[in-house]
Amino acid sequence: MADDEIILSELSDDELVQQMHDDLYDGLKEEIEEGTNILLERGWAPYKVLTEALVEGMRIVGEDFRDGILFVPEVLLSA
Repeated sequence: MADDEIILSELSDDELVQQMHDDLYDGLKEEIEEGTNILLERGWAPYKVLTEALVEGMRIVGEDFRDGILFVPEVLLSA
């Protein structure tokens, strides 16, 4: 394991949600799946995971697409 590798299960809920936003932005599918499972195991309702972690992360991607920071290939990776 690299020194800078983040262990998702060790993050607080707020830190994990923020990391999931970053991972969505970067198109990291496996990390998003792991983060989703961790939040569900911690008792989060599926709707809360969807709205606070996943949809909010995609909103950030959408804003950067709108502002010309991201382009179609990056948006597709995030989706």
